[in-house]
Amino acid sequence: MECGRISYLQAEGSYGSGKLVNYYQSDSRLGGLVSTESYWRLNSRLVLGGAMAYGTEKGKHMSGSAFLHPEETPFDIVEMDDSGAGTKRHEWYMLRGEAGYLLTPRLSWGGQLEYRTENYAKFKDLRHQNSLMNLHLSTGFSYELFSGWQVGLSYGYLRNVETVGFGIYGTTDRQYTSLISFGGFYGRSEVFGESGYTSNTTPLFTQTHEVAFQGQFHRGDLHWFQEVFIRKTSGRFGSGSSTSITYSTHTGSEVGYRTKLTWQQSQLFQAMELGIALKSLENRENSYKESTDELGVSQIVYYGSNEVMSRDQLRAWLAYQLLSGGKESRSDWSAEVRLDYRSRSVTASQYPFFRKQNLHVMGLWLQGARNWYKGRQVWTASAGLGLQGGWGCMKEDGQYARVSEDQQRPAERADLLVQEYDYQTAVRLVPYAAVGYEREITPALSGYVRGEVTYARAFTTTMAGKDFVQPVIKVGVKF
Repeated sequence: MECGRISYLQAEGSYGSGKLVNYYQSDSRLGGLVSTESYWRLNSRLVLGGAMAYGTEKGKHMSGSAFLHPEETPFDIVEMDDSGAGTKRHEWYMLRGEAGYLLTPRLSWGGQLEYRTENYAKFKDLRHQNSLMNLHLSTGFSYELFSGWQVGLSYGYLRNVETVGFGIYGTTDRQYTSLISFGGFYGRSEVFGESGYTSNTTPLFTQTHEVAFQGQFHRGDLHWFQEVFIRKTSGRFGSGSSTSITYSTHTGSEVGYRTKLTWQQSQLFQAMELGIALKSLENRENSYKESTDELGVSQIVYYGSNEVMSRDQLRAWLAYQLLSGGKESRSDWSAEVRLDYRSRSVTASQYPFFRKQNLHVMGLWLQGARNWYKGRQVWTASAGLGLQGGWGCMKEDGQYARVSEDQQRPAERADLLVQEYDYQTAVRLVPYAAVGYEREITPALSGYVRGEVTYARAFTTTMAGKDFVQPVIKVGVKF
């Protein structure tokens, strides 16, 4: 057959248990995933690819955040206590298509479109139901300046909309209070049923534009790739219409650089990667007045905005990979070492009060794998070990101006502040082990099964538990 093709279909199940979890995670969760992916080289000019996936996860004893990915949002909504902790369920669907085309002997084009939806729900009062849509479009061109040298330019657009609504089952006299956290679990309390962030189903909208510049050099078995990217983000919490409230707006930016060097000597393949990225985000809360005219139409008048959160983040990593063996598609053995560093600095403001927090996390990760080939069978064993720890300042509270003794202080959740900081900075060991088996059924079809287990054990933490274990089983076919 003229066209080259590789595809796989995989199903996996996972279970996680333990108290070493972040404030928005479950200490007992069960998950499943079904995915398929294919790539076709139709001819010497055109390559097509596509992927589909469905995943689900169910977690017990969950309260924490009302958002799906609170580490990325400009603010958070959490219940004021854990008495309403219950079961949450998360489902997601992904569809992706991509193509690459050689326009001329020197100029090539590539593009990718990924669409992802997620649903998230809590099944105990105060209940919440979320729906997230994530659309990512990217396209770019690569041009060969002269033999061995290529440059590229790409553009990406990301549109993220997460709607969140709150409710209770039946009728009750109980009041449900939420914390609108602008950082460090510091902000304003809000009673469900009154006007505010939890009163309606409201969208959190974010869009990001990205421009990236690439350069690549290759000579023989040596390849050197470099990329610089710039991202600009803007968004709001609210629909943006004149008849509904836009509670806040946020803006941000990110710049980064990464480089990867690969080279091959006989049966030895080596790769080294270095990267750094700096990201900032600012959230401003609107001051407004809501009124209803004689026709019953709501009118919103805005008087200005105040900065309630600023956040700066830094990521840096260095990785080295080594593969050895005579197989074209697999190595006999491989080894990898990776060093990660990240920091986060947050200032949350409720004038005239503020809270600052900064943390730094560093991790070292080692992993090795061995493949044994016996006729149509392949046995695989791998093991790894991670060491992670951090430091910083959990909180620094202060005032921008003098306040009276009877001035109301901002609301907070000190227990979640401690849990999140401990989870990020606790010194821990993370051993990992996996075994796999693959068998060729026909020259164009093979089946495989793989089992993995990851265990984390913390040594410096005040959390209720110090460990977490997660086994995973994967079954699939390649064709």
